[in-house]
Amino acid sequence: MSGLFDRVTPLAFDQFLSPNEYDGVREEHERNQSIMERVYIIIFIIYVIIGLSALTVFFSLRDWYIIKQRNFMLTFINGIFAFISGFVTLLVQFKPLPCGVTLYVSDVINPFYNAIFLSRSLRIVLLYRFNIFKVTALNKKRKVKSTFMGTQEPNYYLPKVYKKVDRIIYGVIAAPTILALFITIYMHTRETEKHEKYLDICNFTKVNGPAADLLKSEETGKVMGKLYSIAQIFGMIMAFAMIIMVYFVSKVKDSSKYGAKFECLSTIFLIIAITLLNLFINKDVSNEKIAMHNGIKQGLRQQNPGQTSQYIMENYSSAFSSIQYPLRILISIYDYTKGGRVLFCIISTYIIFSAIILPIIKCYNSKKEKNKYFHEPTSSIQYFYKVLNSPPLIEELRNIAIKEFSVENVLFWENYQILQKMIYRYQIEYRKAERIGNPKLISQYDFEGYYQQQLQTFSVSSMDDYSYDPNMPVPREILPYYVSFYQTFIDSMGPASVNISGATVKHIYGEMCTYPTIGMFDEAKNEIVEMMYSSIFPILLRQNRKQLHNATINGF
Repeated sequence: MSGLFDRVTPLAFDQFLSPNEYDGVREEHERNQSIMERVYIIIFIIYVIIGLSALTVFFSLRDWYIIKQRNFMLTFINGIFAFISGFVTLLVQFKPLPCGVTLYVSDVINPFYNAIFLSRSLRIVLLYRFNIFKVTALNKKRKVKSTFMGTQEPNYYLPKVYKKVDRIIYGVIAAPTILALFITIYMHTRETEKHEKYLDICNFTKVNGPAADLLKSEETGKVMGKLYSIAQIFGMIMAFAMIIMVYFVSKVKDSSKYGAKFECLSTIFLIIAITLLNLFINKDVSNEKIAMHNGIKQGLRQQNPGQTSQYIMENYSSAFSSIQYPLRILISIYDYTKGGRVLFCIISTYIIFSAIILPIIKCYNSKKEKNKYFHEPTSSIQYFYKVLNSPPLIEELRNIAIKEFSVENVLFWENYQILQKMIYRYQIEYRKAERIGNPKLISQYDFEGYYQQQLQTFSVSSMDDYSYDPNMPVPREILPYYVSFYQTFIDSMGPASVNISGATVKHIYGEMCTYPTIGMFDEAKNEIVEMMYSSIFPILLRQNRKQLHNATINGF
């Protein structure tokens, strides 16, 4: 008996293609098919239960920060279509469906959910670079007074970048999907070399048997091979694109060990591996070899009418010497995976695991960890305010926020603190001018120079005598800085627009247009602090809990 890595004989290959023509082989084949059917039914039931449960729970957790950070809608759609692909792929292993259904799942839906995954990987890369760009762009020196007086500040450049990111993402999804759909429809409506319509051979109503059997058939093998080759071609294109994507994703820094970066890289490697394995299998067990073998066999049958397949294969094996037959192990994999199509179910299953189930686990682990350390001083909102007033820890929070694509929240806090210092400085200088006896001297103070100094170095200075009245009108000298802050962080078209409630935005806009007060951004500040407290602060705690605990003991 030959080994797994030996090439099969013409007889063994013919038994693989036409098991019903051989006594003994037919019974063994039927027995194996029955066992495989039961196994696939069990796998199918487990897949459906886990897949539907995971998608339902993921949808229910859509408002959690961990889910939002991955773009809920894009991830959820990716999960749904990955589930549909795996559902159909497993279902046809024990319940044949019309050929047209399996064809469009293979040639259109598979490229679609792979394109969504590719776009999600690209989104991570672009947003990571975009968040770094926000920090550098907003830290550049700006003359706010000239902005207020009429010089146009490039506030609308970065939002255009955001829109461009969205257009690129949608393009990455739409282009391969539409192209795959058009090519599949074009091929499906054409005629074969025998002037038969592909649509008649592979339609949406008639069940002609499993696709794997149609691929091995003398009559339909070549035709089906051409139709299903579209999925292989797009799979190779996607694999090539993902090889390039590996380089860019590897440059992204992730704050979590099993975060979005892990999901992208692990899924990319799996897609590349499965695509190459499927290509290798279908190259060795190719439709050309099957067609050539069946053609030679058919010619020998015509020369030897009435003879069995076994007689022909045993006595005329030399006639098949021009064919390099596949490896035995690849024949087995081809048979058990139905022409390699079941291999792609591994990809859809892993996408559901990494994109849907892993974030769910992270949500519940986050909740569990929060409850575990709930009574510790370092977990309180009061302690978080101490962290926000520590320049080294603010730096760490900013780095975490870049990785979590929410750096605008930390930038908001830093610039809010600068506004408070501007008001504090105004009060000091105003009191000095009053003591001299000329309050108008306040206009001679270089507030712009003080502002630029604060932009360059974030520090916490003593403000013990700062009398803060939120209803105090914004002084004319400080108003340009409030306007700049509004345009940067509150305006929906601002370069670092924060995600606050519509009611808060409306309230701020109303004050800005009528009677600006120094406390007009306080409600927004509270929302941002709560957002950072529930999103990036747990990550900081997880990474530095021991050091922060020691700092608390030492009176931090």
